[in-house]
Amino acid sequence: MRRALRTITDSLRKDPTVRSVARRAVWLIPDLPWTVRIPDVGPLRIRLRRNRYLFWEHPLVNDWLMMSAFERMIRPGDVVYDIGGAIGLYTRVLSHWFGPLRVVTIEPMSANVQQIRRNVALGGLLERVTVLHMAAADREGYEDLQIDDIMSGTAVLDRVTGGRASHGRQHLGLPPKVERVRVRTIDGIIADGTAPPPAFIKIDTEGAEGDVLRGARRTIDQHRPRLAIALHGDDKARDCAAVLAGHGYHVAGWVSTPGSPRVYAAITPDNVGALADNNIIASADPADVATEPPRLTSAPRRGPRPPGS
Repeated sequence: MRRALRTITDSLRKDPTVRSVARRAVWLIPDLPWTVRIPDVGPLRIRLRRNRYLFWEHPLVNDWLMMSAFERMIRPGDVVYDIGGAIGLYTRVLSHWFGPLRVVTIEPMSANVQQIRRNVALGGLLERVTVLHMAAADREGYEDLQIDDIMSGTAVLDRVTGGRASHGRQHLGLPPKVERVRVRTIDGIIADGTAPPPAFIKIDTEGAEGDVLRGARRTIDQHRPRLAIALHGDDKARDCAAVLAGHGYHVAGWVSTPGSPRVYAAITPDNVGALADNNIIASADPADVATEPPRLTSAPRRGPRPPGS
């Protein structure tokens, strides 16, 4: 069933007319709370409209590059940061599959934070996960957050959008939906004891990745965490590559080359524009990124078993 839905969805996404109609049709889907059961993860609480993709997507299929990176970069007993936690799917995957000592999940959107807490409880992970309602950035304070409650259930800081409405709301001609959110640096939450230092950090912040890194300069220099970053645009990719190079980090990812759509290679500020995929990995140890992570084809079992497994 999941495979059939994915095939249909992928084909429809290629048609511009269908995409336009579909965006408007999405508005008609009631955004009711629902529980789906994801193989190897267990029950996950979602919202029907904004999280509908979780009816057919699976991390090993749709996010296999990032899952393979996690397998390479995470050690059992690590403290892991999930920055940009969404509704907690990655938090659950990180906890159940890779065996960290603790996951610190950072998410700015209040509705998502509620979902994360429900999903942490559903996974039996209350003693292993810390949820922080904040945005990670390069300064301390408060900022406005643009909410996409239509298409994706994501949120973006105004510094990234320039105050424009989220894509989902723009497509329907709706005004911005804004939340005021606490903004903190990774250096700050470690210095005041809010969270322990990380051994591994995953970052997916809809365009604020460079600011997250700048707010973690002391952490990067002192603790040398391994990193997996989802990038959002060539300018953001160059920014992240430059920041990491300044810390002496080795960066790798998948680039396009003549005759090949995707080749694993070292990433520098000069070639980051050739990225074929928006994911990069980085480490102070060149051995961590020297070779392409083998594709992860089955879920590891290093953490607490998912409910019902």
